[in-house]
Amino acid sequence: MIRTTALALLALLSATSAFATVGLYCEAPDGSGAVFDVGLGTVPGLAVVSATIHADGKHWSLTEVDGAIPIIVAQGADVDMRTVIDFADPEYSRIVASVRLITAVEGDESVTVGTLTIPEIGAFPLVCEGP
Repeated sequence: MIRTTALALLALLSATSAFATVGLYCEAPDGSGAVFDVGLGTVPGLAVVSATIHADGKHWSLTEVDGAIPIIVAQGADVDMRTVIDFADPEYSRIVASVRLITAVEGDESVTVGTLTIPEIGAFPLVCEGP
């Protein structure tokens, strides 16, 4: 009985998380290779559930991935078609990367653009695909 209940709970949680996130993929059009990829929860407010950043031959991630530098969400907001997210090192001692996005919508069409700023590495323009 306990095993069946545990399996059912695991299946429910797995299915729920698959339907509860949307992805946004952004890359720099300047040829720098900078990329920002984020998974957002579909809840009121901003819920960053996954994020990876690539720039200058380095890779940062919210999840443990081989070779990735760990980051955490320091702060974020999504207000009036503007999204701001700052990522910090795991000790919250410094901001590692800042993302600033703006979305324009006309009818069924939407465009999201912005910047990725990484201290001591650079600032990169972003063009995004996703919701």
